[in-house]
Amino acid sequence: MDIALPEEKGTYILLARLNQAERLEIGRLGTFDLVPGYYAYVGSAHGAGGLQARIRHHLESSANPHWHIDYLLRWAIPVEVWYAIADRKLEQDWAEFLEQSPLFRAPIPRFGASDYRRSRTTHLFYAKRRPSFSWFRQQMAGRFESDIRPQVAPFPSRQAGGKPEQGTAIDQRSAVSGMQPYCLAITRTRFS
Repeated sequence: MDIALPEEKGTYILLARLNQAERLEIGRLGTFDLVPGYYAYVGSAHGAGGLQARIRHHLESSANPHWHIDYLLRWAIPVEVWYAIADRKLEQDWAEFLEQSPLFRAPIPRFGASDYRRSRTTHLFYAKRRPSFSWFRQQMAGRFESDIRPQVAPFPSRQAGGKPEQGTAIDQRSAVSGMQPYCLAITRTRFS
């Protein structure tokens, strides 16, 4: 799956769609029941390769999850990335904005925010309907300096489906990495 993102440092919101209710075990954070809808994960990319490398990692890491979002992306289908190129981290500011927005609710405390040990803050937000990038861009225009310009990078369309199967999320992630997806095939055998 190809998505055009810059190699510069920045902050992003990875928007993903969950098509059916799922019970997810998310590392040491615990087990959670998630409902169908849209999940917006706020992150920052200030390492080597910037935004492109971080998003690529999220799309390729379902077999060996590292960050909390990697667990969710085993089941959720990436829709688009909202991002801004910036040397300073805007992650906490963006998370606070989504937390205060009536369009979102926080489904899992501390998701993606383990480094804020004394806080119940989260970097994952839920919306029943797909949030609008133009709404987000408009809201950000009044909150940040003029050089912080949110942009959007949509993912190619994909087949709807809950759990990854051939032709859905994991299979398409393998196209980016060149790796074969890890699959468990279950066949039905008829005994006479």
